[in-house]
Amino acid sequence: MKMTRTLSIASVLLVATGLALSGCTSKPAPGTTTTTTAPVATTTTTSAAQPPTTSTTAPAPPTSNTPVLSFGKPDGPQTNNSNPWVGSSAARTMGYAFAIYEPLVQANTLDPTAKPTPWLATDFAWNADYTSITYTIRDGVKWSDGQAFSADDVVYSVQQRIDKKALNAENLDYKAVSASGNKVTIDFNTPQFVNQNKVYGLFMVPKHIWSAIADPTTDTNQKPVGTGPYVLDNWTAQAVILKANPTYWGGAPSVPTIQYQEFNDNTGLTNALVAGQVQWGWSFIANYKTVWVAKDPAYKAWYPSGLGIDALWYNTVQGPFADKALRVAATMVIDRGALSVGGSTGAAAPLTSVTGLPLPVGQSFIPAAYQGKEYATDLEGAKKVLTDAGYTGVGTALKDRQGKAVSVKITDPAGWNDYNAEQQIIADAWKALGIDAQVDTPTADAWFTNIAEGNFDAAIHWTDGGSTPYDIYSDMMNGTYVVPVGQSANYNFGRYQNDAVTKALADYAAATADAARGAALTTIIDALIADAPTAPLLTRPSWGNYSTKYYTGWPSADDPYSDINMTLPAASLILTKLKAVA
Repeated sequence: MKMTRTLSIASVLLVATGLALSGCTSKPAPGTTTTTTAPVATTTTTSAAQPPTTSTTAPAPPTSNTPVLSFGKPDGPQTNNSNPWVGSSAARTMGYAFAIYEPLVQANTLDPTAKPTPWLATDFAWNADYTSITYTIRDGVKWSDGQAFSADDVVYSVQQRIDKKALNAENLDYKAVSASGNKVTIDFNTPQFVNQNKVYGLFMVPKHIWSAIADPTTDTNQKPVGTGPYVLDNWTAQAVILKANPTYWGGAPSVPTIQYQEFNDNTGLTNALVAGQVQWGWSFIANYKTVWVAKDPAYKAWYPSGLGIDALWYNTVQGPFADKALRVAATMVIDRGALSVGGSTGAAAPLTSVTGLPLPVGQSFIPAAYQGKEYATDLEGAKKVLTDAGYTGVGTALKDRQGKAVSVKITDPAGWNDYNAEQQIIADAWKALGIDAQVDTPTADAWFTNIAEGNFDAAIHWTDGGSTPYDIYSDMMNGTYVVPVGQSANYNFGRYQNDAVTKALADYAAATADAARGAALTTIIDALIADAPTAPLLTRPSWGNYSTKYYTGWPSADDPYSDINMTLPAASLILTKLKAVA
């Protein structure tokens, strides 16, 4: 399993040692129906995440005729951190940040043709070249502590991103932000046509709270105040409990209580889903039709994908993969078809175009020079690349030009079953080149930190999606993301630096004609193939497993009003659409 990010690097939330609630509580057992019986707390041996230290027992959710809604993810232990600015916080990892903090506009990231939904703003308009957007801020909205939400909060939230680079996770090229009455205008130095969804998804924070915080990148924000439909009620190592915001501007949500839980791995979460203990789970389920969907008519799986991919990042600045020849050769022996079957049982399709673009959604973006060109594994060709580059022991015990044995680790979190299987498939392919390739499976928390800070050899990760291929290539190759090793990067984890590519990405974003975009894209793809800073692997589905036994209104193939990933800003939109089953 892999999480998307809106963002940013997401990490882990500390929850869930053996909490199970039955009856009409957060984890109804399969086959039961909504009841007025009070919830009964029981214990279970389901593989929930073990906290790093002993903690207090989770509070039983309040008794209600309406079931508690339980969300689950397989990221392992977390720490008590509800800071929405920090991608590795518990709030961002689990997604409850976006039940508390809201954007000005809700965008459907699966459908670039869909009109965005006004949210904390009632209206918005771009100028002709997408260098400026003006919002009309909604009246009558209050923060959950009772203070009024205003244009000043919007200006403050954006200004924080301008003043503090670490808070600009979207990597937007801000110029200025200003307000006039209930109108807020954000100006950019460059056109933001390719970044519209990122601009729409900016969450707002209360100025009266955050202006008093010395360092917003380190504060744990354990009493979050937002405008969203839910407020934090209790945080323990077993469960994070949110309650409906009684003063929510959109009206009272139908779901009175939400419980967020963490599990050590996909297997533990899958067991909880099948048992009816979790109603939404971001989890890869092998043979999902048999293991999950067939178990109950209410159990649903929707795995939509768009212009986002899974890729293998190489560390281009330190370690063996700092050498381009090794990266190129390592990429040449990857069998993407084997990854698809062995990792996700085909749910994530193999990328076939050498551009790294997913098909068919990316077909129209492929430059003419690359139409019809497809990936093919080439062991002998890879061996020649290494031999020509001065390596010895090719195919047996590979040594670099200095005679040092080539040993690398592919790192991804333990329990992310699809990634773990893919790691092993890639490692086995590299061994055929003589590389001492090892699989490393740390905790998710350690993994997120290490790849962000550049302390890895190779790692499978995902890109953002968007209405164009820009995010795919920017996340993999944009020099504007590069920071020194030891500092946290939002993307381009391998620190690939190519001024021509960075300029081409900027040119693509600023272009007003298809011909200019095509020329820029060709430059980018040329470098992707020649330098191999990453190896594009598979399409990037959203692993949406959910139950309609107690709540309906989820996004689905029949009603794709949003991505089903509840860790995205659209979580507040989805939560307001859910309705209890009568």
